[in-house]
Amino acid sequence: MEESQYKLIDVKYHHIVIEGSHYEIGKQLAELLSQEPNAKQMHVSAKVNLKKLGFKDFETLWSYCEECAPGVIDEIQGFADGMEVSPQNLPFWNWTFTPSLGGECSQFAILSPTTKDHQIYAGRTYEWIHTEEDLKLFTTRVKGKADHIGFSCLLFGRHDGINEHGLVVSMTGGGIFGVPFKHRGPMFWLAIRAVLDRCTSVETALAHLETQPMTGYFTLMLVDKKDNAALVEFADGTMSVKQITSDNPEPYVFSVNHFRQPDMEQFNKRNASIIHHSKIREGLITSWYAKHAGKITRQDVQNLLVTEHPEGLCNHYYNDYFGTLWSMIFNVTQQSVDVCFSAPTHNEYRTFGLKGPVGIAEYPSIVPITKARL
Repeated sequence: MEESQYKLIDVKYHHIVIEGSHYEIGKQLAELLSQEPNAKQMHVSAKVNLKKLGFKDFETLWSYCEECAPGVIDEIQGFADGMEVSPQNLPFWNWTFTPSLGGECSQFAILSPTTKDHQIYAGRTYEWIHTEEDLKLFTTRVKGKADHIGFSCLLFGRHDGINEHGLVVSMTGGGIFGVPFKHRGPMFWLAIRAVLDRCTSVETALAHLETQPMTGYFTLMLVDKKDNAALVEFADGTMSVKQITSDNPEPYVFSVNHFRQPDMEQFNKRNASIIHHSKIREGLITSWYAKHAGKITRQDVQNLLVTEHPEGLCNHYYNDYFGTLWSMIFNVTQQSVDVCFSAPTHNEYRTFGLKGPVGIAEYPSIVPITKARL
């Protein structure tokens, strides 16, 4: 696409490093974010709607959140205290416990038998619109929990990440919009946060997710440094798992924005708006793997992520909620992640890990918006 067809927007991303108890990192986060213009308006300006969420009082909701992701409520309390507001005024509640949309993303995991250097890789793009996301990468070191790095959702949830045990978890949306939900539970970002905090492997993550109440339509991908991977598809209370090891004849998994497991395909009839374009990405990932299988390199992974749709996974349709907000290449074996803030066609990858001093760093990035519709 010609550069003149893009509208280039300057957008600021941040990498935040926090550590301590849940309560202490909540207060640290409040201190760091209080320096932002309109910080309170952005982060604490929504009174919880208990009636809409189906809870009789805030204490019940508070306890329910603690059951789903132990410790997060202490983090929320620390943040609220640091901001000098009531914890009931955080947007986190209304979004997390009201069924809502998931990003239009792509993700894949390549186990060591099919890579040239015998490393385990995972690639992931997150597509949405830049005006409706935190745009914050967190390195989080909570006392008694696994250190992890990943992008936040409503500050306390996570869209993705890798933890100190070498466990990666990320998500793609199920592509189903405007359909009433029957199953009550939090959205995926609370489950991902709990997995990163508490789990050590694909097996322990699956065991946790089997007990986790959730709502929505989405797929979680799990990968660990022991050469295991899994896809977990959710459809409003229904869950289906595909699990592989390095012994699998095709040691890779992927998901886009429709359900692919036979027992879940029935839900695709509700996916009218984006399934066509999801099928395009399904085909290109499948053909990419067939071309490179047995000799996949990190550069092959990056090439797939950098190439523009429909030949690759990078998208610029931000006004249609389908623009790449971040792109990630996990080296699961080495427990590191290369992150590109915004579209990798216009921005560079940077390597991040679990170390570094507490604080906040700003990363200016270019969001290349095109008006062309999909």
